[in-house]
Amino acid sequence: MRYWLLALNEDEYTEQQAYEVEAVEPPARPEGAADGDEVALAGPDGVFALGEVDGPAVAYRRRLEEPAKTVESSAAEEGWTELNPDVWEDLVRALPTPERRSDWLVTLSMPIEAVDKAEAVRQFWSYIRSLGPKELPTFVAPYGRELEGTSFLLGVEHEQDPEE
Repeated sequence: MRYWLLALNEDEYTEQQAYEVEAVEPPARPEGAADGDEVALAGPDGVFALGEVDGPAVAYRRRLEEPAKTVESSAAEEGWTELNPDVWEDLVRALPTPERRSDWLVTLSMPIEAVDKAEAVRQFWSYIRSLGPKELPTFVAPYGRELEGTSFLLGVEHEQDPEE
């Protein structure tokens, strides 16, 4: 088994943060990479997930709540870098402990002027499709504790202040 760091460019990283997908498909698989090899996925802000090589893709095994800066991710250029087992162990140890799964209340609401309910719903979904996760902040709160909620944009906490 080999260990890899796959550094994504900013656009691909943003896309991976915006949507729940099972795998990322990088442009090319390095020579010597085999199914089952372990991969740390990194973006401009650091390591954001762990996965494994699965055919032409890297299947996600664990995503981090926030990217973690590591020595390896800070020095990485876009693309694949092979890591020796000791460096891999250090990288994995430097990542935060996985959180237990819990229930979340995620909402998106916006005022829409329409003639009737059906038109309002159609306009809502049209706005969602046209603006998407790059422009529509969502409100996220632990289920049952809505007052602890925060606004997120592209999976990152975002200030709702209109002046920001």
